[in-house]
Amino acid sequence: MDERPLFGPFSRKGSYSRVEVLDNLFADDRFVALYQETATLPEIDELMLYRRYLRKEDRVLLYGTFSPDLFNTLCQEGYDLYLVEPELNRITGISSRYMDRVYGLSNELVDVMGSGAFDKIVLPGTTIARYSRGELLLFFRNVRQLLRPSGQLLINIHNATYLRTNVQPIASRRIQDCTLFYGQKVDRNRLILNLYLKSDKDEKVSYAIEYLYDSDTLFEFAKLSRYTGRTLYEGKTVSILELDKIG
Repeated sequence: MDERPLFGPFSRKGSYSRVEVLDNLFADDRFVALYQETATLPEIDELMLYRRYLRKEDRVLLYGTFSPDLFNTLCQEGYDLYLVEPELNRITGISSRYMDRVYGLSNELVDVMGSGAFDKIVLPGTTIARYSRGELLLFFRNVRQLLRPSGQLLINIHNATYLRTNVQPIASRRIQDCTLFYGQKVDRNRLILNLYLKSDKDEKVSYAIEYLYDSDTLFEFAKLSRYTGRTLYEGKTVSILELDKIG
């Protein structure tokens, strides 16, 4: 039995032999472009956010998907930034001047820079959403070793209630040489994104699963992982949290 989380017309497309099913949507740049578009909530200006909450004298680790243009801009302005991003096609566009600040996995950072190397770790909402509850709790505990004793986590999360009530029915976009169709559905605490592309050369279907969290849950996990925190901003679509490492 096929347990891939495809639904509706995406499931039907995935059953055709001519349609390739990708279990990793990041394997195709066209899916990546659409995913980045659908994951963006324009309520906050990210450049202004990081200029406000990051200090140039701090060493900062960005853990997960981050705009290459934004990374280049902040590095050029003098921020001491480093990035963990295992998907190569998500770092396309980062200037060659800053590629030595990009790492594939967190354990490389411990080996190269040592424990307690960072004053602050930034966790985008797309990073938080990739982990189930047990995985996220373990992740919070593991990244502690990368923070200095007075280090902090800066987290932005998409508002779970907003996402549950504003799922995207099937829509389409033209990207590069193809037409892309996408849709979302909520399954308990998961947001499931399905994607289908058709071009003159190929047809593909893929999907992404994201877990929905609210601020209270993250503060609960923070307490269990020896952090204490506060809400810096709470809006309609996104919240910004700051967690202090304890001990």
